Amino acid sequence: MKSIKKQSIPFGGIFHHVVWTITPRPVWIVGTRNEDGTQNLSTITCVSNTPGPPENIIVSMTARRTIANIQRTGEFSVNLCNAEMASLANYVGSVSGVDGAKDNLPYDFTWGDKIPVPVLDASHCVFECKLSHTHVVGDFHTFFGEVVNLHIDEDLTPPTESQEAMREWFKVLDIHKTDPMVYHSVLKYYRVGEKI
Repeated sequence: MKSIKKQSIPFGGIFHHVVWTITPRPVWIVGTRNEDGTQNLSTITCVSNTPGPPENIIVSMTARRTIANIQRTGEFSVNLCNAEMASLANYVGSVSGVDGAKDNLPYDFTWGDKIPVPVLDASHCVFECKLSHTHVVGDFHTFFGEVVNLHIDEDLTPPTESQEAMREWFKVLDIHKTDPMVYHSVLKYYRVGEKI
């Protein structure tokens, strides 16, 4: 393995640009419920998880309407974006819910099975989450959401009969089946590349 020559620089205001440009970040849409019962969507790339138990999805954001909705209801969904969802992700990520409904681009959804959060029809994988913890750093709110339900594409549903069957399924699962989008701060979106 070759050594990479590095240089130390004062990062100041460039931290986010460096991290968002050179670190792969899958694209997700967080769904919440507005006060009037309508849906709200926001594109998020700061998403992680804790393996648990209990399992939590972690989302960090500055989206004001989404933050207010999560604080009010304690509920949100996290929808994995695929390449076909690029226009929707770009739209709901660039229009503020504070200014009104994000309804200039059509999309289909249902409400969650366990909690009333938007589950996008086009997503291969969606988590329904109940807020378990909040942490605020600067303008960013980080929400830990305990997963209470999982929606997954029928073609990707793992076997449940044994741990061995599950391990074998993981070995052959092809990430390209979900066609996940990866975020780049300037050039926007990429597809996942080849297996190494």
